[in-house]
Amino acid sequence: MTKVKKTKDYVLKNISSIKTSVKYEFHKWKKQLVVVDEIIFIAVALLFWIFWPDVLVIAVYLLLYPYLFLTARKSSLNHLYTASIVALIWMVIAKSQYGYNQEMLIVLGFNLFPLFSWAIGLFGVYIIYSHWEHIIKKTSLLKKILLFIAFYWPILIFAETIAYHIFNIHNLSTAIYAGLPICNCLHAPIWMQISYFALGPIYLIICELIGLKNPHIIRKEKL
Repeated sequence: MTKVKKTKDYVLKNISSIKTSVKYEFHKWKKQLVVVDEIIFIAVALLFWIFWPDVLVIAVYLLLYPYLFLTARKSSLNHLYTASIVALIWMVIAKSQYGYNQEMLIVLGFNLFPLFSWAIGLFGVYIIYSHWEHIIKKTSLLKKILLFIAFYWPILIFAETIAYHIFNIHNLSTAIYAGLPICNCLHAPIWMQISYFALGPIYLIICELIGLKNPHIIRKEKL
């Protein structure tokens, strides 16, 4: 019995050591990428004063591919593909709800401005979130969703506010509906407003369910 007990204690001790040896390694350029990503985010926002909105978002979307390759984040392309699919599904559902006060490119009945804006927006918020995911001590899907929402909802409201009030981008198809209080933006039916706030968490859940990994963090276990 003593021998069995010692063996059991040895096994438990080793299991404990395995648990404590789990650690995270960050992307080799993580600190620099945080700064560069934020600068690009601000620069794109400022460029709305210069370029046509639809042309700008299409250009930004296409430039994301070489940018991710150059910054050694090829794995995050899967997140971009997923964001693009979510954006396309949303546009299939709500394409009749978009018609702007500015002339926008339309292909096969799809307004390209909201299509590419959603793809870039979802992916962009994920990139911001991914820089900070490591602050969650004990990771769970619920905690990840809550952290994502902490970035997604304020950025969504901010983007809608400046697009409406500063860049004069108005969706005439839903202009008859009341906007959100205080910011007076996102003029749309209730179901559409709810969808806007839900699309971000839905996107993150899909990324988690299909096993997409954070491009800035590598989880390592030493046996």
